[in-house]
This record gives sequence, C-alpha cells and structure tokens, in this order.
Amino acid sequence: MKKFTRTLLLPLFALCLGSLMATPVQAQSFDLGASVASRYVWRGVDFGDAAAIQPSLSFSSGGFTVGAWGSFEMSPISGAGVNENDLYASYAFETSAGTFSLSVTDFYFSTGANNYFDYGDPGGHVIEPGISYSGPISLSASINAYGRDGENEIWLEASVPFSVEDVDLSLALGGSPNDGAGYYGTDADTDAGITKLSLSASKSLEITESFSLPISASYYVNPYLARSYFIFSLSL
Repeated sequence: MKKFTRTLLLPLFALCLGSLMATPVQAQSFDLGASVASRYVWRGVDFGDAAAIQPSLSFSSGGFTVGAWGSFEMSPISGAGVNENDLYASYAFETSAGTFSLSVTDFYFSTGANNYFDYGDPGGHVIEPGISYSGPISLSASINAYGRDGENEIWLEASVPFSVEDVDLSLALGGSPNDGAGYYGTDADTDAGITKLSLSASKSLEITESFSLPISASYYVNPYLARSYFIFSLSL
C-alpha cells in the first residue's frame, strides 16, 4: 500500500507543478490566509470540541491548484485535540453544464506519535481521491483509498447554493454508504449513515473602504448521531 500511495500522489503533484511552471506568470496566483473557527466540524463529525485556527495556502495556474490546509486546536480538551495538516492537488475545468474538478488529498493527523514519513497502515495519513461538480446543484464524491485500517469508505455530498441579498448560503446533505471502519462515527453493524445536514451562510463585513472581513456561520445537524453544532468563523 505504501507503493500505491507514492504512485498515486507524487506523480500528480509533479504533473501539477510542471504545468504551473510552464504557464505564463500572469496566469498564476498564490493565496494564503487563515480562519479562526469556534469549532472544527467536518462532514458532521466534531474534531476536538474546541476553537481552532485553520491556515491555508495555495498556488494555482489555469485549472491546476496545489495547496496545503491545516486545523490546530487552540485550547483542546485533554486527549481530544486534533492537529491536521493536509496537502492537496486538483484540476478543474469548465463545461457548458458547470465546473468539474478532480482532486487528491493527503490528510495527515499529527496528533500522538505519528511519523509524517510513515505511510504505513494504520498511520497518520489518509489518501482520498475525489470528483466534484459545481452548478445549480453541487455534487461531490470521494473515497478513502488508503490509510484507515484497510477500509475504503465512500463519502457522497450534495448541496444547493443560493443567496439572499448580500449573503451567500448553501444547504448541504452528506453521508457514507459503507463506513466500515466507523470513520464518520457510524455503527460497524450498519455502516451507512447520513452524518451531515447543514445550512451555511457567508458574507464580507466591510471594515473600511479598502478592507473587508469575510465571516461565516454554519448550523450542522448529524442525523445519525443525533448531534447539532452551530459554528462561527472569520477569515484573514
């Protein structure tokens, strides 16, 4: 499986970087920033039960993007903190029906004694290829191809973006049909479960004529675990 991981991830990053360097400078962009969130909830699952700072950086050219994203608990409950450090690569292309994107993400959880260079199973890495579509209805599908006790959990999500005045909103529904390792908290006997039903809202809060602060709020319901979360975040 280690050979599979390197075969999948490294050539894709090399392809993306090579394409970026071959593209004219004016077509390239580099973004960096950070968000502060009242809690880190991902796909309806609570990670750490504490506020988190979430840095990000990315480099794009044309449809190719490579980047990094992380989430680090600011005041974790003892034993519950999550330190996540991800790398990803994606390629997006426009069609008359909407935008399609192919991606692969290397999720790395540095909590505990996980060795970053150890891609053994089990270990600190989870490799997840995925495909998504953005249009009047946005759809995404991904599979945990490696890194969770040999299981290959699938994640499916659909969302409907809309806006009210100057507020962008999104209603989303997601779940797994085969969560064999309990990755999303489902019972091993049932496997499948809907774990995410959310309404998210975002807008830019104008501070001065030349500076605005992006803010967002999300209300999550996890139907399977019968839990709910209300999260606020701001981005720099």
